[in-house]
Amino acid sequence: MQYLVFRLHRRSWLSTFASLCQSQRTYSSLSSGRLSKCLVNFAKQASLITKDPVWDLIPQLKRERDDEHVQKALESCGIPFLDYVVWKPVVHSSSLNKAISAIEQKQDLAAQIIPNVPATVQDHHRQALRLPAWVAFSLVYHHVRSPHDTQDGLLRLIFQYTQSLGSKDRPALLILSTHALAHFDILKPMREIVEQFLSRTIQFPAFHFNALLRGLSGFTRSEEVANLVVSLLETMTSREVPLWLETYRLLMRDRFVTLQLTKVLHTRMAHDGVVPTAEHLEAFLRVFSKNGAIQDSQEYLRTIHPANTLYIGSLRYDRASAFHYLHKLLQIEASNNPRHVTSVTAPRHASTTFWSGTKTGVDIFDWTTALVSAANDKQTSASALVALFERARERTKHFRPTVATYTVLLRGLLFRGASDEALTIWNQLLDSDIPLDRKALTIGVQVLTRAGHPLDAFYLLNSFMHAQHASSHTSSFPDDKRVAPATRHWINIIVINEFMVSLLRIRRPDVIFQLWDNLEQLYSVLPNEATLNILLKATVLATKMDNESVRGTLAHLFHTPTVNSSGPIDLIMGMLQSPYPPSVVGIWRDRRAGDVARDIFRTIMYGNWKELVDVRAPASIVHSKDAETAPLYPLVELAKSIAMPFSTRKDRNDQPETIAVDAHSPDKKPYYPYPSIVPTDQSFAAYIQLLGLTARPSEIPLALAWMRALQVQPSRKTLSIALVFWAEVSLRGPLFEEWADRRNKGESEYERLVRWMVEWVGETAPTDWDMQKALRAVARMRDSSFGRS
Repeated sequence: MQYLVFRLHRRSWLSTFASLCQSQRTYSSLSSGRLSKCLVNFAKQASLITKDPVWDLIPQLKRERDDEHVQKALESCGIPFLDYVVWKPVVHSSSLNKAISAIEQKQDLAAQIIPNVPATVQDHHRQALRLPAWVAFSLVYHHVRSPHDTQDGLLRLIFQYTQSLGSKDRPALLILSTHALAHFDILKPMREIVEQFLSRTIQFPAFHFNALLRGLSGFTRSEEVANLVVSLLETMTSREVPLWLETYRLLMRDRFVTLQLTKVLHTRMAHDGVVPTAEHLEAFLRVFSKNGAIQDSQEYLRTIHPANTLYIGSLRYDRASAFHYLHKLLQIEASNNPRHVTSVTAPRHASTTFWSGTKTGVDIFDWTTALVSAANDKQTSASALVALFERARERTKHFRPTVATYTVLLRGLLFRGASDEALTIWNQLLDSDIPLDRKALTIGVQVLTRAGHPLDAFYLLNSFMHAQHASSHTSSFPDDKRVAPATRHWINIIVINEFMVSLLRIRRPDVIFQLWDNLEQLYSVLPNEATLNILLKATVLATKMDNESVRGTLAHLFHTPTVNSSGPIDLIMGMLQSPYPPSVVGIWRDRRAGDVARDIFRTIMYGNWKELVDVRAPASIVHSKDAETAPLYPLVELAKSIAMPFSTRKDRNDQPETIAVDAHSPDKKPYYPYPSIVPTDQSFAAYIQLLGLTARPSEIPLALAWMRALQVQPSRKTLSIALVFWAEVSLRGPLFEEWADRRNKGESEYERLVRWMVEWVGETAPTDWDMQKALRAVARMRDSSFGRS
């Protein structure tokens, strides 16, 4: 494994990892440092702004504190010590779930008040057993330390035991909970939390609104969170609540911000007359340029940094140098505002005043920016990109590549499919003394996997996970300068998703299935919407791969259950011993992978949104997908056509079945089965493709009805592909359709779905051109080369 990250410490890491595999050690919780820091910062700000002494009490409520220290803090809050004694078993419970159980017992006591006791005594008893705000704050502050705590105990605390909190305390509890939910990417409850937040009068609106937005900024980038942030910003505008500069910065972090949200922030900043900092401007530039908003990119590039126009001008005809791109920006700027830009034909050795300063050489910002433009330019070849990187070090002796520079180059090479060249550059990075960050880890995992070394990539991930776990106690690499002390939290769901995408590219869906089953156990992360999309695509690929061989087909017909006693690490390492996929990849949990993935998606739907049980499909099938194989199919269909009209068909899948609890979930059913997933248009598109390619197109109308019920805006591509698959089970062919039309049998089930779709999306319904593209897309999906890298 000569490609691994800490090659100088390879022997020690091999022994560490071997012991890790032998003991089947798992990571049940993430390092709580980042979450604790967020909660501590909120408590400090709350104490400073609200002047409420409860925020000085909460940090004191640790198990190791003695009662004397706590009593002083209680007195400052006006809380009787007897109340503390009553709630001490809850506050100092060993886990959040045990604390919730203790609360439930007290609630039961309140319900068992003897009827003949005077009303005043009853009220006093109920008041004494009502959950105090300081107890709820303490439980979130001290006891949320794992995904299981968050998706079970915390959600029960929020939605079942805090109804008595008033407008003074509820915003704070919701904000604390948001920080915890964001830390573990538990996305599903956030819409309800935001609605609760906005439904009550807020005593300190500026502080609480900005604090909630900061909590939301901790989520991984998603459409759902961006929409929630936009709704909060709109409410702040209507209520004239200011947005703080620090909130701007956190909302525009690369892991969170979207183009939609960036434009809203940009407009808000201009409306409020806020002067952006350099960091704000760089964030705007990054997002606008990444999403193709060229005019906005030029605006912010013009404002942020001075550039060396002479050096850029000298290379303006050298497209491979990447400064060609910056030179074009200079030309555009010069034509728009010639007074502010010095001509690029100035003397070669003169210093140049440009935008906001004077520069005589290219610095790391200029060069990395140029390299980014080259990497994004499809006309720049992989060899030219590498040559550009090497030539920079020769021409600029003081230039030293950073981890960001290497990461940009590696991404550019992978974008061009140059895996071998990327592997060479990756090894150069490892041989340097540059500390690796999360982005470097992510690109390293991709490079290793796509270059044919997925086992090394898996080892790399687990090495960092082991370091992350150990760093919460002591440094695992005290003598290794390549590990940045401030970067101890490397693994998140984005890193795992990129690993899974790379596995998809090398046709290893079997490994993706195992990673899905063991995400929390191995990496203490929960799947998000992107993970679900990858899983659905992997399922389609696995089905196609097995159908390509006789052995794969027979394996599905005559599969017998297997017993595997290996832990997840040993199991996945064994699977990756060979970089090539096995002969059968579509058997998962001793079932067809398509059936398992379908059940997971339906569990998400019915488990997270109980109201979907009442949703019905807007159209029904005429015949099953495999009906054409029956010898008497045409005669049977003709008889059916004569016997009853189209409108009376009943879909055998119309009624929702009872969703079984995931076999891999804990014994105790969580509040939501997959609370970290809120499906988007891309998720439904992947699910519809799964249904269409695994002989379940009859369920497509119901999936579309779920989208409509959840207010997920569909793309034309999703709708048109759905119609292509639906036509296969809803149309009888020209002769039968024409005959039915003459007999006034009513509209076909295909036409019924189309009409329903038009009522739903209006003018954005698929056009004839969209349908033609969808037909070609479905044909490509069914081609034997689909899914190959």
